[in-house]
Amino acid sequence: MRNMPKQFTRKWGPSLHPSRDEAPKTLAGRVAQQLRLDIIRHHLEPGERLQFEKLSKRYEVGTSPLREALFQVAAQGLVVAEDHKGFVVAPIQFDEMLDVSNLRANLETYAIRGAIQEGREDWEVDLLSAFHRLKLAGIAVSADQDDEDLRTEWEDRHRAFHYALCKGCGSPWLLHFFDELYDHMERYRRYFWKYAERAVAADNEHEAIMKAALDRDEERAATLLQAHFQKQARLTMNLRKKVERAAAAAS
Repeated sequence: MRNMPKQFTRKWGPSLHPSRDEAPKTLAGRVAQQLRLDIIRHHLEPGERLQFEKLSKRYEVGTSPLREALFQVAAQGLVVAEDHKGFVVAPIQFDEMLDVSNLRANLETYAIRGAIQEGREDWEVDLLSAFHRLKLAGIAVSADQDDEDLRTEWEDRHRAFHYALCKGCGSPWLLHFFDELYDHMERYRRYFWKYAERAVAADNEHEAIMKAALDRDEERAATLLQAHFQKQARLTMNLRKKVERAAAAAS
């Protein structure tokens, strides 16, 4: 990669997120995993019709496991199954994005309270490490936001940081829903964000949340985390207005 520090010239290893590091055990599961990533990363665009012949060639798989994979991803809401018409990539919808953001805020606020109460020394160490890795990724992506590998590394490390905040709560079900919601928000970020602006701008917010958590200041950590999500929601609404104005001007 161009003019990147040494640590950015290789794949950075596991995301510290067990459920996303496990290899699927079936062919359909492996196809579903790749399909999910292709949708989140916009290699398959919102509203695109998913043709079996094209996908079979893309993933080198037959119709039966492909159909099973499509239903798996549809259950997550990234694909829409239309009666007698097949499958399409889920559209981009502002109201859904705000709904997912609000759910993430409430879920992670609940989780960080539990983590502060229950988290041990290993939780603190993992949180510090996750923040450091995220900060390095922000520096890299701000230098070249058009490099998809750098965006992907930032997203992986951003997921790992928020997961590290939450995982001390000790609730496997909460962490399962964390994954589901994060996937949707990553797809929206990739669609709207200018990473060079937002990745570094969010560093101070992430650091303040981390410090409050490590200080075991439950109220401050929860307040800062809610404010972090609310700020993203405001930015989203500004984007919505720009999109609507552009659409009106073009019509």
